[in-house]
Amino acid sequence: MTHLPLGLAGDFPESVGRIFELEAEEGDFVQLAEAYEAITLELQEIECGIEPACHAYVAQLRRQRDTLRETLFARLSA
Repeated sequence: MTHLPLGLAGDFPESVGRIFELEAEEGDFVQLAEAYEAITLELQEIECGIEPACHAYVAQLRRQRDTLRETLFARLSA
């Protein structure tokens, strides 16, 4: 069975209500969330063998995702 990403709700299940609030109120939060989900999906496709990629590119994507995750977590915790 393949793990399918559930978006922010899957990564921050305790913050689902806050995610909906921020998505409704703050356009920049939506942009951050969309970028995070796009990178997460791309990484999943690479890890599942759907899309080939070199190790350096995968490492770059993981760093970007980690930075976005930290930013989103800070916004959800505020």
